[in-house]
Amino acid sequence: MKISIKYYLLFAFLFLLSSSDILAQLRITERGNPNFRKVGVHRGNQVRTVFSNYGVIAQPGAEGPRGAWKYDANGYVGDVSPVVGIRLPIRDYYRGAVPPDGVNDTLYSVIITPVDRPGGGEGGGGKSYTFEPIPGFADISLNETGKGVAMSHLPETWPQQWPDYPDWYYSVDKNEDGIVDPIIIDGVVKTPAVDWNGYLGRGQFNGDQESYFWMDDNNDEENFLQNQFLPDANDPTRRGHALQVSVRGFQWSSFVAQDVMFWLYNIKNDGTESYDQAAFGTLIGTYVGVEDPEWNDDASFFNVRESITYTWDFDKYINPAANPQWLPNPTQVGYIAYAFLESPGNGYDGIDNDGDNSGIGTGNYFAETDFPSITEVPAISSGDNLILIDKNTFERSSFTVPNDTVTVVSMGVPFFIQPGVTKLVEGNIDLITTNPIGTTARDGIDNDLDGLIDENYQVHYRQFKKSAATPPAQGIVLIDTLAPVQYRDYLAGGNGNPLIDEKRDDGIDNDADWDIDFDDNGADGKPGTFDIGEGDGIPTPGESNFDATDVNESDQIGLTSFQYFVPAGSITMSDDPNMWTRLLPGYFDVPSSIVNNVATRGEDGDFLYGSGYFPLLAGRTERFSLALVFGANYDAVIKTKQVAQIIYDANYRFQIPPEKPTLTAVPENGKVTLYWDRLAEESVDPTTRVQDFEGYKIYKGTDPDFSDAFLLTNVKGEKKAYLPIAQFDLINGIKGVFPSSAELNDILDALPFDLGTDNGIQNYYVDTDVQNGRTYYYAVVAYDRGDPDPSKNFYPAENTKFLSKDALGRISTDINTAAVTPSAPVAGYVPPPSGIELSLVSGPTTVKTYFEVVDPYAILNETYTVSFNDSFRITPPEIKPVSISTNYSVQDPAGTYLVKEQPFDPDNGVIFNGVRLSFDSTFQKTLNIRLKTAGTNKEQGTLFNDSTGWSIYRPKNLKFTADQVVLANIAGTRFPRDYMLTFSNTYSDSSNKLTAIFGNSAPPAKLVNFRAYDITDRNNPIRVQFGIVETKPFRRDTLSFGDNLIFSDQTGTDFSWRITIAGADSSEFVPVGGDTLFVRFLKPISGDDKFEFTTTKASYDLNTAKEQLELVKAVPNPYIVANVFEEPLPPTVRGRGERVVYFINLPAKSKVHIYTSSGSHVQSLEHDGNLNNGSVEWDLRTKEGLDIAYGVYFYVVEVEGLSEKKTGKLAIIK
Repeated sequence: MKISIKYYLLFAFLFLLSSSDILAQLRITERGNPNFRKVGVHRGNQVRTVFSNYGVIAQPGAEGPRGAWKYDANGYVGDVSPVVGIRLPIRDYYRGAVPPDGVNDTLYSVIITPVDRPGGGEGGGGKSYTFEPIPGFADISLNETGKGVAMSHLPETWPQQWPDYPDWYYSVDKNEDGIVDPIIIDGVVKTPAVDWNGYLGRGQFNGDQESYFWMDDNNDEENFLQNQFLPDANDPTRRGHALQVSVRGFQWSSFVAQDVMFWLYNIKNDGTESYDQAAFGTLIGTYVGVEDPEWNDDASFFNVRESITYTWDFDKYINPAANPQWLPNPTQVGYIAYAFLESPGNGYDGIDNDGDNSGIGTGNYFAETDFPSITEVPAISSGDNLILIDKNTFERSSFTVPNDTVTVVSMGVPFFIQPGVTKLVEGNIDLITTNPIGTTARDGIDNDLDGLIDENYQVHYRQFKKSAATPPAQGIVLIDTLAPVQYRDYLAGGNGNPLIDEKRDDGIDNDADWDIDFDDNGADGKPGTFDIGEGDGIPTPGESNFDATDVNESDQIGLTSFQYFVPAGSITMSDDPNMWTRLLPGYFDVPSSIVNNVATRGEDGDFLYGSGYFPLLAGRTERFSLALVFGANYDAVIKTKQVAQIIYDANYRFQIPPEKPTLTAVPENGKVTLYWDRLAEESVDPTTRVQDFEGYKIYKGTDPDFSDAFLLTNVKGEKKAYLPIAQFDLINGIKGVFPSSAELNDILDALPFDLGTDNGIQNYYVDTDVQNGRTYYYAVVAYDRGDPDPSKNFYPAENTKFLSKDALGRISTDINTAAVTPSAPVAGYVPPPSGIELSLVSGPTTVKTYFEVVDPYAILNETYTVSFNDSFRITPPEIKPVSISTNYSVQDPAGTYLVKEQPFDPDNGVIFNGVRLSFDSTFQKTLNIRLKTAGTNKEQGTLFNDSTGWSIYRPKNLKFTADQVVLANIAGTRFPRDYMLTFSNTYSDSSNKLTAIFGNSAPPAKLVNFRAYDITDRNNPIRVQFGIVETKPFRRDTLSFGDNLIFSDQTGTDFSWRITIAGADSSEFVPVGGDTLFVRFLKPISGDDKFEFTTTKASYDLNTAKEQLELVKAVPNPYIVANVFEEPLPPTVRGRGERVVYFINLPAKSKVHIYTSSGSHVQSLEHDGNLNNGSVEWDLRTKEGLDIAYGVYFYVVEVEGLSEKKTGKLAIIK
């Protein structure tokens, strides 16, 4: 099953790390050195494990989880380590002190890691003959647990210079001013020296966590000391076999991929000697439970066609006496599997090694009759057709056997053929006895002249093994798995099989997935450069989905050997010939506890599996990809392996979540405030090139694993995902449960993903469901919307929530996670002022703006300026724009922008220096611009608050309304202006005939006793034109009931509002000289406006502290054995754990003295003066560092600056 592999590869241009890419790098001349051994930890999804830069996974166990799944204590692995076997060039060697004797020697070497395991390790004189790390691929000055290997999400682990790309520098994330944006690491602003050295290229972050290191075998001097073998004619000081290995680990946090981790190994022969036979293997130390004696009840097996090996706890029970920290209970134990996703391809043997021709080609499947024994096969007869293979080109040709004897040559090897006598066989085994497969199955020759090279009964047809028995009795069948693959029948032509012998350099789109619309981008793989091949309508090497950039165009050999051995120490890793034998293609072996493919008991067994043979020529690189996959049972790990295969097939391009938000967590009294930036909302998925951000989820836990949030189940009832405490969803109609396709539902067992409720985006959250003194863990993750289109089938992806605690109790966080402990502030605490209205410095706006303190810790004693940009809006049928701002900026006194051109959001303003602004955006819409409320004071009879109305209050004042003039094809503009009518006692002024607006139908000019002014700028009134329409016959000599007054501008070319005189006409009041009518409108914020405001830090008042001194107390009191405030021990640590009592509500800089009931001084504690935390903790130890006894204790609190003291008592109960 695959999910749109083609679409995943859509943008995977030329980033594939093929051998040519490795050669394009600077050649590494540094040599491996055990002095640079370092350790890292991967925990980017449900799989978390310690690993080393010398190739061992799950070790050293003291520095992190050991191949754990879901919980750090749930380890499944003792050790995982790669081995590389080679056959040295066949020649006459020294054998110790014995010089060459004229007879060619066949020597084998298996390079291992310095793994700590039974039977592991080798060397002489204290020197390890193993892979060792090449220095320079991490920051060697960093000496923190779990941060010894360069990891993409930990910039502090990156080196000052990459040895393979020494000219790279830190170049990404420049702001609009061209300045490199720094990275914040543990609250400290830093700028890395280099870009990330990503699998997909410079500065490319592919997985949610990616690790990177190199190692080599220069330390393995054995073949030099014993045989005087030198691997590199250009460097006589070089030892080992000149093998360099670059290693990458990948993890994705997506629910689809959360149970798998990838390891990619590029093995380069960097010397001048070629090795015609090589094998890659992995040695697995099974240890489900990872605590003694849980090593003795595991079982393991394999599946050749899935290229997978797997392990489980036989009794599916982890003894609490061995591992009491196993979660959630001892019976919930899963499977771990190790999957070969990529191995070298064999594009010449005529066999469908990777099984991908099934259902496509016409090839035959191997059958029992294809592997006859020498006694069963008929002799070659004259007239028979044989297939001969050219040694250099591997081209096949047909040869018909004559009547006479003849010698033919195939692959450079002569074959003497005597019709009726000569018999040829290859790859068969004896099913009656336990005799192993013959050497003809792995000598690189077509021994039976059928055109197939090294067909192998065990590898290509049936894995079969019997236990030993004394003839004529037969042994017990241990393994019997039928797994045939297809082959080319060259005797019948062999055509019609595009995925047999496919190669990544044959110039053929073997799997037919190259797309002219998306992939015709030229040899550099990048569109728009118009290089060779771009737009020519045919595949060109370098274009995506073709040859080297298509991982599917390789006939990978996959899993070819498996040995499950008991006990775990029955292997001697320093015995090269024995280790080589265990890697032989077709070598499948299990102990007697496996009967007919079924484990009958658990035991202390480990296993070694391999892939081979392949040539490892000088200067060439071969690549292997290994996945650690987990599941609740065997079927589950097979599904997880399918997911892993999808990601591999997509060149490790998987749907990538939006950028991580940067989280700030503020612990306060009885609450925790979270706020984060908006980077995720603008991020573009590098795989799909779509801005697909959908929302945020907030997770909360009382442990770093968020165990209490791991509640969401799939259709089988298995817990698979986390339940957020809050979710904020973009308002775009995309909501509810993601509509997964049938394919996704099958692979995920219908695990739902909640896209939200269209409740809108928020960048802060206040959690009040907390207890002071208890530590809480938070993660804010951004998620995308996925894509249910069957051609894409993207399940929504969300960020990781990385948190960990080391053996010393130190907590590591990511930028989107936090660990905080809420507490009350000190007694006498005066919080920063909040909810204060901003001062309008300039401009006409009537909008009220306030600032709110979100983070009191970040407040400065500072004054800020708020400014705005204009945006001109036209609302048809209006023809003139209105100036209305849509965004705001904030600057400090130095002119530095703290907020720049951010949109108004009344409930979700950008937080800077601990505050955010709140704008009433109601009037930032033209339709909401309206008359300002009338405001006359009856007692004083005057206008107030710059309101609308008459300057002098009279009960009979004319009433009026204001509205917009709207005609068929034109409308007055809703200008946010203020107007003033000033009256006189003479009719010496005139209205205006607004011909420029209304044409000939404009109302005529009339004599009036008033003038109109635009007083929006109160310091610069401007006389404006106006028109009058008298619709009623009342008092035509001045304003009266029914009159319409239309405001224009100074030139009479614009018009805005209509004033209609309302109510019954009255002769009791006629506006005369000295009367003024103010017509004011509510005004939105525009570019003319500017505000200022000042923030003040929290402070401390000693008098208030004195009044609150009686609030000081000890919690919990009494203390009984343990309490919820105490953090559990890290999974790798055993013992009592911490004990803690808090003294709370203390004034700043106070001291707590503790005494026994007899008055003996036990301990003194001192408050550090932090105003935000009024507590100190006591670890229940004396001043000598000894645990206290149970009983009653007394305490005295002294406060700097106060003579008063507080006393109390505390009970410690067993």
